[in-house]
Amino acid sequence: MDVGGRMIHMLEAGRGSPTVVIVPALGTTSIEYAPLLPVLGQESSAVVFDRAGMGWSDPVRSPLAMLDAAADLRKALALSGYGPPYVLVGHSMGGYVVRLFAAAHPGEVSGVVLVDSSHHDQARRYPGYHLTTIRRALTERITPYGLRRLAIELGLLDSPGHLELGDHQRLTTWWEQTLRAQIGTETGRRAPTLGDIPLTVVTCSEYNEDNRTPEQVASFSRHYRIWFPMQRELTGLSTSSRHIVAENAGHYVHRARPDVVTKAILEHVKGAGPL
Repeated sequence: MDVGGRMIHMLEAGRGSPTVVIVPALGTTSIEYAPLLPVLGQESSAVVFDRAGMGWSDPVRSPLAMLDAAADLRKALALSGYGPPYVLVGHSMGGYVVRLFAAAHPGEVSGVVLVDSSHHDQARRYPGYHLTTIRRALTERITPYGLRRLAIELGLLDSPGHLELGDHQRLTTWWEQTLRAQIGTETGRRAPTLGDIPLTVVTCSEYNEDNRTPEQVASFSRHYRIWFPMQRELTGLSTSSRHIVAENAGHYVHRARPDVVTKAILEHVKGAGPL
């Protein structure tokens, strides 16, 4: 879909209202949530959004393009014939896009689901956050594309949770990694509240199959002691919210517990009334 000189890609399923709109995490594409579409499409319209620079969408025009993704999304939905009300679903940093959309157009949103969403203040909460972020981004950027993909396909390296379709996606991921503290701060400034829009916060569990060794379990527990309170805080974005912990699910909650994620979304679909 052309949103003004560049193409934006979405996967689509189903018909009806409200329209479920899913925004994937940092470094992930619409393929990541494609398995949920058949279930969601049985109840209503459902789309998964490839923001600029990701998947089959055109490259970004700015390092801070994530802050413009909500505007791109709204244009793409309108041009594709998907009108409000919308049930917005944001995973990890995709939660920032969802919050920016809902804050800018609250009258068009009937519900929000944040799936293990990033918190706008997390850069301040984690010790050494900036150094860790830069180190991870540099590692991602300098790793040879062909060798890494071959290692993943041979089972020698765990998949980071996304399909890399070209260097433009790696560059976008680099910018989102490097600037995610600034993106979070700006999201908190622009979207400090969701008002009374119904909100469900879905959070991973401390103990899950993603962490198999004692070292991994201990490391994740240290992370979770900071992460979980921030997840609880996200419920305060709305005066009508609830919090769900998805048992035995890591950060990619929809992989281990698609039932939890789809149920949370469909409860908003069934509860949506006329705007």
